[in-house]
Amino acid sequence: MSSSALTPLMALKEVTRTFGSFTAIDGISFDIHRGEVLGIAGPNGAGKTTTLNLCTGVLPVSSGQILFEGQQVDKLPAHRCCHLGIARTFQIPKIFSSMNTWKNVYTGSRFGRPGIERTKYDAHVSEVIDLVELSESKLMPVSDSDLLTRKRIMLGAALCSRPKILFLDEPLAGLNADEMDTFIDIFRRIHASLDVALVIVEHKIRALELLSDRILILNFGSVLTIDEPSVVMSDPEVIEIYLGKGNLA
Repeated sequence: MSSSALTPLMALKEVTRTFGSFTAIDGISFDIHRGEVLGIAGPNGAGKTTTLNLCTGVLPVSSGQILFEGQQVDKLPAHRCCHLGIARTFQIPKIFSSMNTWKNVYTGSRFGRPGIERTKYDAHVSEVIDLVELSESKLMPVSDSDLLTRKRIMLGAALCSRPKILFLDEPLAGLNADEMDTFIDIFRRIHASLDVALVIVEHKIRALELLSDRILILNFGSVLTIDEPSVVMSDPEVIEIYLGKGNLA
């Protein structure tokens, strides 16, 4: 087996992030494997989004290291991380409302991998638009789109940057049950079709259980547990104290 296959795609080593006297992330360490789906859950204020921001270059670490394919990235800005193959989406869709669907997704392709021939961009954009089920609305003005479509546009733009790892911040927020099922099916298709690791920050723990190879539980900026979904979901401390029975419904 090659050394690259044995090396984690991303590794957090004793990572801490403080804001003044407040410690938001307190010395966390975990690996993200190539091609896996890692779910991240925990109560409000546990540090989920801060962890995502640290991994994607939105925030620098206060101490510790983040390695991506063996390269230290914890001080790189977000655009440099994206060019290396680290992409993200947001809880509230970040898209260009003055553009149509195609141009939004195309912009992600140009930003993520500048300098590629136009014809190669176009072919990849078409593949991604099909993958996230936007073919019928690709020329539609984004300003006319509903929330599910806007989330798919943002997801398509992120995928068009050709990431090796994609972080998603509460992608199911605001969706009804049928829309969540649609998005879960899209995630499964992405995982089956593309060589990309997915890291999903989400409150809906049952959805994470269906999607994830492993689930990481954060609490007060620390790692409570990280394991296979069946192990995490049967942990009494996770159920009773940190997630609550209501979130498992």
